[in-house]
Amino acid sequence: MGVYMNKKIEYLIIITSIILLIYGSYSFMDYKYMEKERNVTDSITMYYPSSSGYEINGNTVEFRNSMYDFYNMDVSRLNSSDSKLTNLLNHFANVNQGTVDYKNESCYLLTMEFGDDKGFKYHSIIIPVDSFDKDKLSFKNQTTVYLFDGNNREFVLDTAFNSKVVL
Repeated sequence: MGVYMNKKIEYLIIITSIILLIYGSYSFMDYKYMEKERNVTDSITMYYPSSSGYEINGNTVEFRNSMYDFYNMDVSRLNSSDSKLTNLLNHFANVNQGTVDYKNESCYLLTMEFGDDKGFKYHSIIIPVDSFDKDKLSFKNQTTVYLFDGNNREFVLDTAFNSKVVL
């Protein structure tokens, strides 16, 4: 009688563990952070975490999140001849470690890993297709680009991809 009761308890524990594991996995997969969509400047509309505050400093919008550092991000509107952009493209060309995607039919989205002076590790650049040669990684003419800097690759890429910019 005791052995039969022990087996029931073991099965009950196993079933309970499986249910909790499934519930935990579902909760983790279904998690979505609270976000706001806002016209941050007259030329960019984007989503950002509700817990983040932002400050406009010249042509850069600095997002800072006091609860989670990986939501910290800078979004800059730059000219294609800017030295920071030139430095990132040179690194991209030399290391050949990054991606070139289409944001839509009119823009490229270049994403790379490179530590900068502000401590950001990942960078995504929105560049108009007609102003950039993706094979040579060089600009054909002067243009405006957007640079997204942050420490979480998925967050930076997702934010750059989902933003609406006026170039």
